[in-house]
Amino acid sequence: MVYAGLVLGTALVSGLFWYRYFYRRERALLDRLQKMIGQAEKGTLLREDISEEKVSLLENSLKRYLDGSQLVKESQQKQKDVIQGLISDISHQTLTPVSNLKIYAQLLAEEPAGDPEITDTILEQTEKLDFLIQSLVKLSRMENGIIAVHPKQTEVTELFGRLKTEYAKMAEEKQICLNVEPTDLKAEFDLKWTGEALGNILDNAVKYTGNGGSITVCAQEYSFFVRIDVADDGIGIEGEEIPKIFSRFYRSFSMADKPGVGIGLYLARQIVQAQKGYIKVSSAVGKGTVFSVYLPVSKKEEMYQNCDI
Repeated sequence: MVYAGLVLGTALVSGLFWYRYFYRRERALLDRLQKMIGQAEKGTLLREDISEEKVSLLENSLKRYLDGSQLVKESQQKQKDVIQGLISDISHQTLTPVSNLKIYAQLLAEEPAGDPEITDTILEQTEKLDFLIQSLVKLSRMENGIIAVHPKQTEVTELFGRLKTEYAKMAEEKQICLNVEPTDLKAEFDLKWTGEALGNILDNAVKYTGNGGSITVCAQEYSFFVRIDVADDGIGIEGEEIPKIFSRFYRSFSMADKPGVGIGLYLARQIVQAQKGYIKVSSAVGKGTVFSVYLPVSKKEEMYQNCDI
């Protein structure tokens, strides 16, 4: 009986010892793995081979994977830097020629013997070229993180005021009724860049709405988002084309005679998504289109809405 108790006690002690030994070993392994992942996220992981004699195969495999991922990330960043440098150079080098083209076209238009049709075409194409270059620069800077959005709690009415000021004259020239409804809602967004995104959408609405049409801009509150609608009664969009309109440089054949280069909606979506929002589109050919931009509500308001008071 004493012998059996001694054997049982020895087994328990031995089991406890080995349990603690393997637990500490596995705990140390997990700590090292977590440390490696943390270093990889920060970009501080050192590229030195791990000996399989000293650590587990899992740790060695993870280290090699993270090393490879970091190399790919650095390579992609280098490529982005090169592209950004090229676009910046192109933008800088074309700035003076484009400006000169505008000036000489305007001087030519003032000449009595000048052909108005020719000078108008020169001016139109120069403006188009200038817009394309500036849009490419914006896209490149946005995609490479050089331009970053900084969302903060902002009144939607301030955004609406900017849109109305910028596009009222453009709408008036086509005798379009531009109705910007008053609102007291707030959301989390970068005023400058969200104005750029909605401006691109509103610009399209004015272009593709016929003379004497109407456009309405309004806001509606949801639990976690503020929805901003830009609704027009213009030419509309074919259903199969809606998924394509946010592609870079995409232009519908039915809109080939309208001004534009197919960048505005792509840039608008990039800006809205960068602020954790999204865009939805509904349209009917010949009846009009509604672009709905969903912007997150402020974190403070969201917290209160989730509380039972």
